[in-house]
Amino acid sequence: MKKIILCALLTVLFVSAASSQSRLDVLHFNYKWNESNNFDLRGIKNANIQYVWLEDQPASIRQSIKSVPVIAILGDDGKVKMQFVAGISFKIQATKEEVQNAINRILISYENN
Repeated sequence: MKKIILCALLTVLFVSAASSQSRLDVLHFNYKWNESNNFDLRGIKNANIQYVWLEDQPASIRQSIKSVPVIAILGDDGKVKMQFVAGISFKIQATKEEVQNAINRILISYENN
């Protein structure tokens, strides 16, 4: 799944990541038919947030994501550092605080290296 998300990053986010000040990107993948289950990322700090409709992506990306929504946290190297994936309910069960804590942990690990 990490390679799939990375491939999607290269096709939908490369330009916005290059112009950004933040070291992390958060990609929220979903289908429009599941829009009611979008995860609310408003208020997330220290990361660039991007919502991606899978309908608008190439077939290879659509076929590679088996459950929606997916939230992927990508580091400054473009690699997936953490992801949250919905289960059978088509909802992400994590809280906004858990997503923010994951971002914070990743940033702290950068500072320690």
